[in-house]
Amino acid sequence: MSESETPLPADQSSVPEADGVVDETAEQASAEQAPAEPQPQEPADAERTTSEQVPESGAQAPAADGPSPSAEAETAEAQAPATPKPAAPSPSAPRPAAPSPAALAGKKPTAALLPVAPAITEHDPEKIAEAKAFGAVAEDGTVTVQDGTQVRTIGTTTETDRDAALEPFASAYLDLVAFLDLTATTLNAPEHTQNELNRLLENLRKNMKEPQVVGDIPALRARASELREQAKEKIRALEAKRAEQREAATARRTEFVESIEALVATPPEQISWKNAGETMRQMVPTWKQMQSEDINLDRPTEEALWKRLSAARASFDRMRKQFFSKLDEKHAEAAAHKEELIARAEAMQDSTDWGPTVRAYKDLMEQWRRAPRGARKKDDAQWKRFKAAQDTFFAARNADLHETEAEQRKNLEAKEALLVEAEAIDPGKDLEAAKTALRSVQDRWEEAGKVPRGDMRRIDDRLRAVERAVKNAEQDEWRRTDPRTRARVEGASSQLHSAIASYEEALEKAREGGDPKRIAEAEAALEARKEWLAVIERSARDLG
Repeated sequence: MSESETPLPADQSSVPEADGVVDETAEQASAEQAPAEPQPQEPADAERTTSEQVPESGAQAPAADGPSPSAEAETAEAQAPATPKPAAPSPSAPRPAAPSPAALAGKKPTAALLPVAPAITEHDPEKIAEAKAFGAVAEDGTVTVQDGTQVRTIGTTTETDRDAALEPFASAYLDLVAFLDLTATTLNAPEHTQNELNRLLENLRKNMKEPQVVGDIPALRARASELREQAKEKIRALEAKRAEQREAATARRTEFVESIEALVATPPEQISWKNAGETMRQMVPTWKQMQSEDINLDRPTEEALWKRLSAARASFDRMRKQFFSKLDEKHAEAAAHKEELIARAEAMQDSTDWGPTVRAYKDLMEQWRRAPRGARKKDDAQWKRFKAAQDTFFAARNADLHETEAEQRKNLEAKEALLVEAEAIDPGKDLEAAKTALRSVQDRWEEAGKVPRGDMRRIDDRLRAVERAVKNAEQDEWRRTDPRTRARVEGASSQLHSAIASYEEALEKAREGGDPKRIAEAEAALEARKEWLAVIERSARDLG
């Protein structure tokens, strides 16, 4: 009882904050605002970007130290033209190879979103020509491009010369090719930050969303899709590496919490209260040590685990107090319950209704096993009384079983003698005599009485075999003497005799005609009928 009075540490609900979880997390969050690589211990709030949050189109996922995706999108839209039909490019445009402002005067081509790539001073004329093959200019100045299986309008122009009208659109296409080359080079770099990869995905999305260019756009999209997948894979790798250490730390602390919860979940009667009390006293120091030596967790996880620890400790305190305060009461209840079982056992100890009483004693024993434990001395004394009542009953039952078993042994000897008599019956010699002898054996078999259970099936199977032999012989005799069967055999024999005489005449005629084929057919038919007749005659002999 002294263990129930051992005090545990006071409530430490402020332990996570007191150990520096909040301050260190704040310092890590501040450190992430710098352009350095993300650290493994940054808070979970700052690393919500996952590979699942990156849209298929390549949209930028939320970064830990940058504006939200919606804010970046609004900024990009504000910087980009409202429509994909800009005016003639200015001299500061990043495509020096495009026509000058004077050359584009009066024209309104639709240009693609400018890729983030170095300025291209000159495009290969052959590649320009290849790109132009995908475009067309209608009579009204509408510029279209073959985009996979569809023809898409990408702008208008007042230029009457087709090549001149498609020139800026083809140049913009080659700019996109250069942009994808630069993106591939960037992805091949050995190291990246997650923000860099997110910006790269956003640039891919913006530049590849219905580009207003002339060229092999499906090929561009396919390559851009591959680059997006490469970027997403790198983002997933960064996230996995950054989360690996935190997951390991979370697993270690969760295992510690679960060990405390498992201790609390142990039934009170199975707990070693001295050892359990010492474990609970060391719970808070152990938790503080894990905080100081291990990587910090994000605040929600840390708080959730501490709440579980605190709840487990409170449950342990309540359980211990209830256990020691109610132990005597439970002992009294257990003693009263077992007194009732003893009374029922003693009331049946002189019963001679063996089967039902055996089942009743088994039920009482099961209830005794499930009954709560009482004080040791009281339990031992009650068990002796309960067992004495059972022993009295089972001693009388065993004596009766020995007597019954001796009687069944005598019955077994009588039935084995009857089996020797039954197995000597031969229904093939005289069926009626065999049936009479079998009935006599069967009558005496029933009068012989029960035999030991282990021999019952063996001797029954032997008698069943004799009964089947007599029955089969009776059925064979019935089939042999059946008038309908005899009439069918005689009718078939008569028909075959007539058929044989007819086929013999046919064979003679065939031989007189000298036709070998007809002779062979007649001989075969005659031989077949003779074989059938032989079978019928054997059946007739079998029928007597």
